Amino acid sequence: MAIMLNRYRWLATTLLLALLPGFHPQPALAKKLYKYQDAQGAWIFTDKPPAADVPVEVTALPVSETPIKISIRNLGTPEAPILAAINDYYGPIEVEVSAETIENMRAEPPLPVRVVVPARTETVVVRLKPTGRRWRYGYQVQAVLGDPAAVHRPEQPYAPPFASGQRFFIGQAFDGAFSHQHPQSRYAVDIGMPVGTPVRAARAGVVMEVAGDFFDGGLDPKYQTRANAVRVLHDDDSMAIYAHLHPDSIRVSPGQRVERGAWLANSGNTGFSSGPHLHFAIQRNVGMELVSIPFEFAGVNGAAITPVAGRLLIAP
Repeated sequence: MAIMLNRYRWLATTLLLALLPGFHPQPALAKKLYKYQDAQGAWIFTDKPPAADVPVEVTALPVSETPIKISIRNLGTPEAPILAAINDYYGPIEVEVSAETIENMRAEPPLPVRVVVPARTETVVVRLKPTGRRWRYGYQVQAVLGDPAAVHRPEQPYAPPFASGQRFFIGQAFDGAFSHQHPQSRYAVDIGMPVGTPVRAARAGVVMEVAGDFFDGGLDPKYQTRANAVRVLHDDDSMAIYAHLHPDSIRVSPGQRVERGAWLANSGNTGFSSGPHLHFAIQRNVGMELVSIPFEFAGVNGAAITPVAGRLLIAP
């Protein structure tokens, strides 16, 4: 908090950065993860117990959220602030500024106000002007990755995120009961694959952000924000997230254009995970909320395939 005093007026500004995406921290929800090997020896990760009598590991999993970065800068004066949002991401973000307290000041436009800040730019959000001798203001800032005007329009079904000819089982698919109940992951897919398997881009786009400096994983809550990941922004402003990647394996950089099938990183077991797998989801901003959305994979014959838990996914 910064406080400025003079003879006639005083100012108290407050910047509160909420957790993202969504900015509504959720309590940890107990979900059951069943981990076992099928008859072919493939590891299965699912919310349903196996039908066969096989050794199975059952774990309770919580839901977590991840913070993002945003900066606010005053382009005006202490007496007449002009608040601008700075977006360091290689993709758009939506920013909302709301009044925590405002006395003897006029906001232009009136608060709360939302703006979309394009990639790598600074955008003025609101101007504040005193209307009396004694004034003060405090504000809150929230931000969500993506443009709420985005409309998911893939040119074709998504390529399975691994090399042509490879095949892996889907451990958990849409609406999985143990960890795919939050809006951000409801339509996510967990694909069991060995550590070190090359992860390929399912669709062309621009690398929006990467996290690649985590070296371990497990079921301790401390791992909830320690998953290596790559986020790719598509041409329709939807985004793909590839998570639990192997340490030091990311081969792309923020701002880089990648084509369908490009080698992004290697699969791993970092972050909150009980076994090696790739977490893959398509997300969009629906208006200050990041949600996952349904999608289809391309099958070996080119036909669209809806992901289903337990299904063998083969890359054409």
